[in-house]
Amino acid sequence: MRRSQPACKPTTVKREAARDALAALHGAPDVASVTQRSILDSLVRTILSQNTTDATSQRAFLALKQAFPTWEAVREAQPGAVEAAIRVGGLADIKAARIRAILDMLVAERAACCLEHLRELPDAEVKLQLTRFKGVGPKTVACIMMFGMQRYEFPVDTHVWRISKALGWVPARATREQAYQHLNARVPDAVKYDLHVLLVEHGKRCPRCAKIPGRPRKEPVGECPLVRARAPPCVEKAEPGSPEAKPGGRGKRRAM
Repeated sequence: MRRSQPACKPTTVKREAARDALAALHGAPDVASVTQRSILDSLVRTILSQNTTDATSQRAFLALKQAFPTWEAVREAQPGAVEAAIRVGGLADIKAARIRAILDMLVAERAACCLEHLRELPDAEVKLQLTRFKGVGPKTVACIMMFGMQRYEFPVDTHVWRISKALGWVPARATREQAYQHLNARVPDAVKYDLHVLLVEHGKRCPRCAKIPGRPRKEPVGECPLVRARAPPCVEKAEPGSPEAKPGGRGKRRAM
């Protein structure tokens, strides 16, 4: 008799258990410690984090802010000046061009380098507005919404993607964007922030769960608590009335 493959719908209990096990190993995330930034600051900070480490992108962001006191100053900077300021973060020419294009679009549309009006919009509209910008995809938008707007989002980076597939939480062949749609619709709002932060940290420290197995980017801190939770590959199972992404209504905000 052929055994059926499990559907990709881990229970809330399993997700909360994973969160609790990772928190016991790495420590519970401190929401209050998250630096509160403007949405535009969060967007640029996230663009600078692409294809580099958190520490390096932070240096690039601080160097940019030190060199240019306002976003209007960045927009009006001499050719090469912005690139020079963010050079440490890598891909400086590409990132500078994207930042400049965003600032030019904002000034053309709203006469100001500002995105704070997005705070009053529902989730779906925020996503539409942000993904208009070149180089801004679902992961970038989810990070801005979770960290910068305190919305209930579940960004999927390479660590979350790999670990969620290993746990059988998403279809084995799911792309990162498909994994985001799948998990964002299923991970309970109350778990999203902690579980995302902990999975990213675990992916950087656990030899089993590292991007390159056996070579974590950070010092390991203990045995992997997810070993027993690993599941065989799952298949997508349609759920009537349960769309992959929740419809937008104004996004609920996390308690800070």
